[in-house]
Amino acid sequence: MWSQTIIPGEPRLLIVDGSGNVQGWESEFCDRIWNVLTRKGFRLVGEGPMRARNPEDLAEPWRDQDSFNCIFLACHGKATQAGPTGLVAYWDWLSNQQGLDPKLLAVCTWEDHDAETSESILASEDNVASLAIAPQSPLSPRAAGLFYMKFFTELGDHSSDSINGRMVWFSCTKARELLRRRRLPGQIGMRC
Repeated sequence: MWSQTIIPGEPRLLIVDGSGNVQGWESEFCDRIWNVLTRKGFRLVGEGPMRARNPEDLAEPWRDQDSFNCIFLACHGKATQAGPTGLVAYWDWLSNQQGLDPKLLAVCTWEDHDAETSESILASEDNVASLAIAPQSPLSPRAAGLFYMKFFTELGDHSSDSINGRMVWFSCTKARELLRRRRLPGQIGMRC
């Protein structure tokens, strides 16, 4: 039922803000995720969210890829204002990297959901994103924030020495339940 992939080590998260802050609130969203997870004791990489202007900016943290085993990528889907910062550009770059250690990829595209790219992420195998979660419908910023904070909190609480498919499933299920209880619409898919 679950993937045989095991990502060694406790969760260590690289938060990538690939939004370009085009609507004026996206960088603050990423900062809030960073601050909440920091308060909860989650291991985060860097001094704050990485602000990526384009997919090639991801090459810098990849030089020290052992420092993280999870990536939270917040970017726009197919919105016209997103331009090169859209999900498809980041996914194309990530999926074409060779010789990288497996990572957990968590994608957030808020309300401008890119169904085709999300499905590609969830269906893909043999790439850096060995385990993945991605939206399958639009998510309001509130729903997205609650979901991802809950997901990473659960993952951190229950994955002390490695990350496996079962823990991704468990954490995603708990976060989905939170959205259901709050009556917030949105679907998140997983490859675990």
